Amino acid sequence: MLTLGLGLRRLCCLSKCSSSKLLFIQNYDYSSQQESVQDVIASIIRNAKDNDSQLNDSLPKSSKSSPTKRTQQGSSGIIAVKKYESERNRNEQKKSAPSSDIASELEIETAEPVVIQRKKAPVANQPLLTRKVMQALRSLTDDEAETLAFIKNVKLSQPLVPEQEEYLERFTSFVQEMNLRNLPAVTRIISATQTDYQKFILEQWKLRMVEELGVQGFEEYQKENFAKGHKLHYAIQQKLLEEPLEVTPNIEGYWKSLQLVLPALEHVYSLEDNVVHPYLHYRGIFDCLAIYRGCACVIDWKTSSKPKPTLRDTYDYPLQMVAYIGALNQSDYLVERGIPQVNSAALVVAYENGDPAHIHFLDAAKCQYYWKKWLDKLHQYWLLKSSDAAS
Repeated sequence: MLTLGLGLRRLCCLSKCSSSKLLFIQNYDYSSQQESVQDVIASIIRNAKDNDSQLNDSLPKSSKSSPTKRTQQGSSGIIAVKKYESERNRNEQKKSAPSSDIASELEIETAEPVVIQRKKAPVANQPLLTRKVMQALRSLTDDEAETLAFIKNVKLSQPLVPEQEEYLERFTSFVQEMNLRNLPAVTRIISATQTDYQKFILEQWKLRMVEELGVQGFEEYQKENFAKGHKLHYAIQQKLLEEPLEVTPNIEGYWKSLQLVLPALEHVYSLEDNVVHPYLHYRGIFDCLAIYRGCACVIDWKTSSKPKPTLRDTYDYPLQMVAYIGALNQSDYLVERGIPQVNSAALVVAYENGDPAHIHFLDAAKCQYYWKKWLDKLHQYWLLKSSDAAS
């Protein structure tokens, strides 16, 4: 193939030098008597050489240049040809000469398999909560793991399917064997399953407050905040139940913040009431159940000294609300009171300085999203409880 390529290149050079040769090549017809394309190309090259020699012989002697003049006139072409030929010779020598980089067939057959050792990526330390959960999972039997996995298959508002009845009985027996005094509250479950980051943020806040107020001053600050929240909740109840209203000076800012929210509630079903989830065995107290935006809605009142314009700013508060919704829908609470099914929630954040409250509305899609996160928390909690009971 290399020789063929050289012949073609020389052919192109010859065609440039002589128009008659170019015309000959263009008018050359393919003959069916040739055996292959290579024979055709070889025949073209031979005919071109013969025409070249005939053309040189036909030229007058005066027009023929001496070797020296021809070399001077076509020095660039000759140098290019010599350079190409020397490069071709080097390539042929490389092909013919044995190379130490190429293994023989015997060496390939007898070679040992090469094992590529790759460095393992360093494994980051798992958070403490994750380690505890993994340890609890490893200590469970298969039946116990399947029993606790039942938690993640409970729907927000749909009843259990027949296949889940067996796991419900097993999970109920699991909880009863723990001999708990009371079922865990929603807030307790969330607190027990806080991530390391959440705990770190909370501890840093406490340290800053203690540094600023002192230990005793921080305790008084917490008591005062609790009292403000209690009085605000009581004032909201009075307003919604159309009872005589009492707004103390320490909650006037919060009350002003809620003035655009309270009139938006069309009908109030319940205030500050208890509910228990019959399948997942937790309890909670929701603030309000009323018609908001045309549908039955769980409403939670929160206070803050800093703006919380997005749901992300409210931390785990949405989990509390969907936990109450799940308990309301699966228990007899709504049926006994003639209340329609609940599929939405509203988190109301009132501000101490009197700024208009933020209302974070959770439609059905958002409630489903946070319900799955709540089930993850609940699953972690019962895993940790089972581990503590076994130790």
